Amino acid sequence: MMNEPSPPPAEPNSSGSPDTYGGVEKAADLPAKDFWDVLYGRRSIRRFKPDAVPRDQLDKLTNAALIAPTSCNLQMWDFVVVDDPAVLAEIGKLSIQVLNAPVCIFVSYGREFSEDSYANVQSAAAAIQNMSLAAYALDLGSFWITQLGDREKVRELLGVPPDRELYAGLAVGYPDATPKKAPVRRPKEHVCHLNHYAGRHIPSSPRPADWSLEDVALYHRSRALNGNRYNKPRLWEQSAVLDATEAFIGREWSGRLLEFMPFSGVLTMAIRARFKNAEISVCDLTLGTAEFSKKRASPNGGLYVWPDGADEAGGEVLPDESFDVVTAFFRLEALPPENRAAALARIYRALKPGGKLVLGFCNRRSYHGLMERARRGRLGGVEYVLAPEPHLGPFDALTSGEVKSLVHSAGFRVLQSRAVHALPSAQESAFRSRNLRGPLALCGKLAGACARLVDQLPGAAALFGRLQFLCLEKPS
Repeated sequence: MMNEPSPPPAEPNSSGSPDTYGGVEKAADLPAKDFWDVLYGRRSIRRFKPDAVPRDQLDKLTNAALIAPTSCNLQMWDFVVVDDPAVLAEIGKLSIQVLNAPVCIFVSYGREFSEDSYANVQSAAAAIQNMSLAAYALDLGSFWITQLGDREKVRELLGVPPDRELYAGLAVGYPDATPKKAPVRRPKEHVCHLNHYAGRHIPSSPRPADWSLEDVALYHRSRALNGNRYNKPRLWEQSAVLDATEAFIGREWSGRLLEFMPFSGVLTMAIRARFKNAEISVCDLTLGTAEFSKKRASPNGGLYVWPDGADEAGGEVLPDESFDVVTAFFRLEALPPENRAAALARIYRALKPGGKLVLGFCNRRSYHGLMERARRGRLGGVEYVLAPEPHLGPFDALTSGEVKSLVHSAGFRVLQSRAVHALPSAQESAFRSRNLRGPLALCGKLAGACARLVDQLPGAAALFGRLQFLCLEKPS
């Protein structure tokens, strides 16, 4: 049983009996399920019923883990099954996803074993996949938790020895809601190759200069079609965007507004709620991403695609001189440098004479760079770019001079400017330091306490504020 000390690994059953595998006994009451139905039917479950999962069902999951392939058959893994609400509550302080289910199975592997080619990680992942499929076969749901916060702290809370590295958790329970459709996958011809690579890859570099505009569009479309659930509003950034927009166009403003490249629709949702009398349209790199924003934010205007005619799925061309206001928040930084001027030129054409562009950008001379380097040193890659919107793709903060040169070249006139967060706000400090301990956690709290005072110092926010906003006008 899973609560008892593990016996030494047994040799595979020489008799070939289907009832055991290397000493792992096959339960007699396993459901009869077609393998392919299980493989194609499994879904990641994010909402679970509070009902307890019987221990014998959990035993079946860990048995499934034990028969997974493991590098050199070393089996240097450990599985800690937690169904005690008090223990889950403690771990939930570090990783909130743990609290979504009544059970979480934590998977660790020996630190010094099978490190070559990350075979230790592969061994742990194979066990988790086996448990995920077994859970579905048992009418349970599961969710693979890769982000455990401070994993070393979680390891200590679980009592896992220091020579074991904690890799992930598997949330398990009875589904409260099951997705009817599987997330849409990237086109097979882009990712599956015969004998030699012949697909279309998405760059792994976080620098926009290493991407083409088509690459960015493909990445955004893939994120949107797969649900893009990871884009959640960061309230300190959302407030800054709304406050700047309101200051530039007025709270009770009504007119035709275009959101340029809103991608996930997180900020569009907030703008739609704040400016209820405006007609809000969306323009993005593909019709798929524009439609995703429409589903999420319910804009009441049109859906458009830029560059004109670039989307194979169709999409209406952005009309000229049609909008009173265009908003573009943290989008220039995500574009390849050679496409930034073209984006501003297209926005200029879309605005009516006398229309305004509310432009937001991330300041390279702010604390952004320090945080980005620290984070990339730990995680790295496109997925973890420290952009104002998570999972945006490639991202490079810009200087005020670079942005003003671009907007002047496009023909815009600067009417107003606004800058905030010379230091992380109290909300951001609390968010960033939630997994820190000791002096680092104290530094985070002090930064939050000082942030508002520093922003009020003459010129501090304009020079060093992370979030910068410009109100630009297209001359009449």
